[in-house]
Amino acid sequence: MPGRHRQRGFTLIEVLVALAILAFTMPALFFAISSYTDKAIHYQEKTYAQWVALNKVAEMRLQTTWPSPGKSDGESDMAGQTWHWEMEVKTTPDRDVRKLVVKVRPASQQDSSNYASEITAFLGRPL
Repeated sequence: MPGRHRQRGFTLIEVLVALAILAFTMPALFFAISSYTDKAIHYQEKTYAQWVALNKVAEMRLQTTWPSPGKSDGESDMAGQTWHWEMEVKTTPDRDVRKLVVKVRPASQQDSSNYASEITAFLGRPL
């Protein structure tokens, strides 16, 4: 028929196929984004906890007194969050060296056996 132009567009089947593809890919995309976010938060928490532990080691190295073997604990603030730390000072075969084990977790965390960071350091006798 002359004078009539055929309209072009998507058919219902093409639209339904496109929607089906989106329906299958969107959950995978959301899962990937969620997983990435969870990992980023986890690594940020581990980094802050490690900084708290390193600060405790630095404090012990700056003290002029020789620490006695034993356990201690407390809380420190870092990055707007409160962190619970536990430190154990142990003797070593060398009388002039002490071993420090510092464990850190968020203070809000109820599980006291799951630490975000654990650092072992050695401390020489002050001169």
